[in-house]
Amino acid sequence: MVRTPKKKVKKTKASKAGAHGSHKGPKKRDRKATETALMRAGIQVFAKKGYDAATTKDIAKTAGANEALIMRYFGGKKGLLEAILTRTDDLGDSTAGKKEVETKPELHLDEALVESIMERCSDFKHYSDFMKVAVSRIILDPDVSRIIQTKIYTKALPEMIHELEKFKKGGEIDPKADLKSVAFGISSLTFALGFMAQVVYKIPESEIKATIKEMVRILQKGLKPDSK
Repeated sequence: MVRTPKKKVKKTKASKAGAHGSHKGPKKRDRKATETALMRAGIQVFAKKGYDAATTKDIAKTAGANEALIMRYFGGKKGLLEAILTRTDDLGDSTAGKKEVETKPELHLDEALVESIMERCSDFKHYSDFMKVAVSRIILDPDVSRIIQTKIYTKALPEMIHELEKFKKGGEIDPKADLKSVAFGISSLTFALGFMAQVVYKIPESEIKATIKEMVRILQKGLKPDSK
């Protein structure tokens, strides 16, 4: 007897998938979320161990991420520190990253300044251990210092000047006022009170708040348009 050969049935992609279960592609990595996790982990590890003693392995482990991603995303440990200092908007867990002077319809100049400076001082306090490490690195490392300088002059100051312009147009600031100098003065005052007074000298919070209000009162008086 001659057996009739069975027809071969081609397995379609669908049938193969059915035989082995539905196949899904590799899960796409959420780069932004991973970068944020690494920056937050960097803050913790830098604050605990200091910059020199902190390793990318420690940071990656704290973040629950692959160590190689620190090099890929930030170019290494120094790049990660610079990202933390210049990309505060991405952290999203405190008031860090808010504009230096954030205007609200119901706020006058003095109220907006007090609120803004207090928020920034709160950030310095929240990240006090990390800021000690960061500030020392800014002083010792010219590359980090340059990055921060660029951040201040290309982003922070222009944002503050833009907000102050609104108060000038609203008649609360003298038209002749040099807003760049005003913005730089406010930024310097914020660092002096937020870091030096609060973190280094351990001045009580009540005194910090009282100083902020008094300095803003004086600043507002000086910026007030001349009465005709």
